[in-house]
Amino acid sequence: MIKTIRPILSVVAAAVIVSCSSPGEKTVEYPLVDLSNTVLLSIGKVEMTDSSTIVLFETLPLQGGWLQISSDSYLMADGKKYRMTGTDGIKPDERLWLTYPENKTFSLVFEPLPMRTRSFDFIESDCDDCFKLYGIDLTGKTEYSPAKGVPAALRKMPDFNRPLPDPDFTVGETAVRVHLLNYRPEMGKKIELLVNSMLGEVPSYSADIDPETGIAEFRFLQCGPASATVLYGYCGGEVWLAPGDDADIYFDMRITGWISRMDALSRAGDKGQYDEERPCFTYATGKYSDLTALCENRDRVMRYSMNPFSAEFADYDMTADEYTAHVISEYRAAADSIESDDAPAMLKELQMVNLKEEIVAAMAQADYLRLQNFMYLNDRWDLMKAKPDWIESLRPEHYARVCSLFDINDPKLLMGTEAYSFINAVTDPDIDWPSIAGLDSGLVPDLRKVSGLAGKVRNAALTEEDFSMLKSMDNACYHEAFSRMQAEAEKSLAETEGLAEVAPVPEVDNERLFDAIIAPYKGKIVLVDFWNTWCAPCRGAIEAVEPLKNTVLKSDDIVWLYIANESSPLVKYREMIPGIKGIHYRLPKDKWDYLRDKFGIDGIPSYVLVDRSGKYELRNDFRDHYRLKSELTGLLRASDAL
Repeated sequence: MIKTIRPILSVVAAAVIVSCSSPGEKTVEYPLVDLSNTVLLSIGKVEMTDSSTIVLFETLPLQGGWLQISSDSYLMADGKKYRMTGTDGIKPDERLWLTYPENKTFSLVFEPLPMRTRSFDFIESDCDDCFKLYGIDLTGKTEYSPAKGVPAALRKMPDFNRPLPDPDFTVGETAVRVHLLNYRPEMGKKIELLVNSMLGEVPSYSADIDPETGIAEFRFLQCGPASATVLYGYCGGEVWLAPGDDADIYFDMRITGWISRMDALSRAGDKGQYDEERPCFTYATGKYSDLTALCENRDRVMRYSMNPFSAEFADYDMTADEYTAHVISEYRAAADSIESDDAPAMLKELQMVNLKEEIVAAMAQADYLRLQNFMYLNDRWDLMKAKPDWIESLRPEHYARVCSLFDINDPKLLMGTEAYSFINAVTDPDIDWPSIAGLDSGLVPDLRKVSGLAGKVRNAALTEEDFSMLKSMDNACYHEAFSRMQAEAEKSLAETEGLAEVAPVPEVDNERLFDAIIAPYKGKIVLVDFWNTWCAPCRGAIEAVEPLKNTVLKSDDIVWLYIANESSPLVKYREMIPGIKGIHYRLPKDKWDYLRDKFGIDGIPSYVLVDRSGKYELRNDFRDHYRLKSELTGLLRASDAL
């Protein structure tokens, strides 16, 4: 049963080892897996005998996480089920706590698969979010066959011996069709598309997957070039989109199985008999299709990265001068390596763009990157928001040294894989990049002018002053984009008016706020869900719980209370809450922060359970959907028995 997931992308490979010690025995180590709905579990070994099939699992090192294996687990091969008969290292239906950096192992024993079996599935019971691994190979395959369904034109490698494409500064409605290759409905019903907009936001779009075709469709307004991530569970594929594109994305879901296996091999430190290149899992049409194809080989694209966001990039005790000299030295060394490489022209230009984006971001985050090094070396992650006295902040002359290396106003700096970090850096209000670099107009001054407007327009809150400023800008795309976004936001607010009520925030001091919110429901069971519209796990949890309100948890004795904050864009919030049965609050930041500190909320979703007497406690074990369901069901039964 899935309790927590984290994306891990490792690029280490090993040859599958298949051995037969006797006619009735067979062992396959680190078998190829077609599909997996989890990164928590990897298969280290499959042992087959005439009496049993033993599957050795390895877990992801994850401090504070846990997993649980259902006693109803089984294997499926050639249309037949093979039930679980035993375990070693884990008890069925009980939690196995995970630790970092140790990866734990356990074995599940099943009825024997026939020796002729070529592949099988592992199904941890038939619940929607139980572990599922499909197409576990027993033949010794070391690579995937070409994905079916990809147009022949996209299989052909583009000509990369030409310049990196220029950014498209227009506005248009972009249409995207995502074709999920090797899709199985059991793997999930929705898919996300995260779009890294040059307007400084990352809107997330969700779409249902057609169970028959495996296709999901998106439409959204786009301003300027954008990299987008097709996000399916913990796996993603990066594509590049131009405004008004009518694009088809072909996403091979076997990346889920590849990541699971590669992660296990990485932890084992087993590179095997050869180095395997990462297969191509994402193909796309559209104006920037060649850039998508180039970025699919991310290891090659990032070969000369400075890795500035790693905890070991900079020493925490560096002075401002030392840090600046270090960053520039790293930049020059990487630039020299790119220059001497015989790679195609587009790849070399992309690598240089990435490098420039990285150094600007590294300078803007100088304080944090040095603090991160200290926290890493001393295990002091409690200092995350601190600014220790020993960290000397950079001054304008330090930023000026970087500005002298290249033109930070070059529009092509929007076309690299680190563009989002670059945009955040040059729009930092504490660093006056235009004055330092002597810029009166162009990319950086424009990005700074529109910084923050994306958040306002998502609340339909742009003012006449905002539009006057936008209209005065040289690049007309900004005015057009925000005008259309404001119109869409106002239309959506009008359409959702009256569909769901947002409760007024009690006019009391923060210390009495929570008691005032729950006071009307004394004598009932109240489940308080802290969430936000941008939180994917929150949305997933709400979607899982919603059907229960009309079935096993249908009762007037349960009050469903949802608390979000103003980081949830008003338009999106008003669009979502009509589909969430309950009482809704949208708190200002200071009140949300108070409740967060009051309950020690470490992330969302978080839950507070209020009993009939009004006593309450944080219950983040309710992040386990089945724990929430069973406990609330038990409370209802107990009240019925009275």
